[in-house]
Amino acid sequence: MAVLKKRKVVKQINRKTILAILRNSGEISVAELSKKVDLSKTTLMDIMNYYIGKELVVVTGKGESTEEGGKKPNIFKFNADGGYAVGIVIFANKLLSVITNLRGEILDKISVELQTNEKFNIVLKKLVNSYGQLINDAGIDRKKIIGLAVGTYGVTNFDKGVVIFSPHFPSWGENIELKKNISEQISDKIPIYVDNGNRFQAFAEKTSGIARNKKNIVTLIAGKGLGSGVIMDNEIKRGEHFLVGEVGHMIINPVRGEICACGGRGCFEAMVSTGRIIQMAKEKYDRYPDSLVFNGGNPDEIDIYSVFNASAKYDELALELIDDVINWFAIGISNIILLYDPQMIVIQGIFVKAGEYFIENLRKKVNEISLPKIKKETKIEYSKLGDKVGVLGAASYVISKYFE
Repeated sequence: MAVLKKRKVVKQINRKTILAILRNSGEISVAELSKKVDLSKTTLMDIMNYYIGKELVVVTGKGESTEEGGKKPNIFKFNADGGYAVGIVIFANKLLSVITNLRGEILDKISVELQTNEKFNIVLKKLVNSYGQLINDAGIDRKKIIGLAVGTYGVTNFDKGVVIFSPHFPSWGENIELKKNISEQISDKIPIYVDNGNRFQAFAEKTSGIARNKKNIVTLIAGKGLGSGVIMDNEIKRGEHFLVGEVGHMIINPVRGEICACGGRGCFEAMVSTGRIIQMAKEKYDRYPDSLVFNGGNPDEIDIYSVFNASAKYDELALELIDDVINWFAIGISNIILLYDPQMIVIQGIFVKAGEYFIENLRKKVNEISLPKIKKETKIEYSKLGDKVGVLGAASYVISKYFE
């Protein structure tokens, strides 16, 4: 019995190894595969036939015969259309959904508007409708859907698929069984994953973004609020109470800091929020009436891009505002480095548009204020994935779990 079990495990390992090679290769023959792994051609053909039956591998043609002649060998290729993943993220003002193939390539995308504090049953209906529309519009066989991942905004119990609390949707109340409700509304019997959307955004950076192949990364999603995703030793970290990543409520200025939406004073989120920056700019209008931040217009009409664009031209007021927010970002990031010691911190969200002055001076400041005698090589980079990062990460997570 033990021998049979061992053989089964070895077979599974061999299959997984070969599939990993195929996923990262173009077209390849069994002869080429045999040079990469210590397996006989007979064993390799058995594995190929197994995956052909699963529609994960296809024969694309014939290769060149050997010098000795004989039959031309088959050429094999991973079939990216052997399955499809759906990723959906619930934002404060919209529902964004994508469907991807097994390489994580987006085939279709849907964006649906959400009202402020939209009621749960309406959001659920829009989510289920988006899921069905993606599949129908892409003309995909529903049997090939391998899973659905939904990113939420708020504290989320990943194990149970429960949204403990979402600050954008107070009308939902607490402990909303999102996963259960979705599974009852869709006919497809597929794996469903529900997690804080920030974690899927971190996963996207690791699998297809600037932090690709890094083991330890932290993402910071900053704007009106601030959230984080943490991956350590290649695993998404959530914590005992699913609070890992709630760094926005880390206190960094308890004496004179702004009051945060959570009720605390001087939270990281409150000190770097775009709202605070804009308010500071308005308060300084009398001192800097000719600043490019105001562009000769009404100070009440400026937005965060007014500050970013003016800082790129080294406007005095804009640089004063950016220097202030750099200081608070540096304190928060320094604490994050001490907590997690990541290889890379990736900045996502609206601050990606803050420009070179912001990120270059942020890197300098971080190295100055935290254990300056210890050389820290944590890279701080802007994300390059744009607004698709959350849904791409959600779909990629489904694919990752499928191949496990």
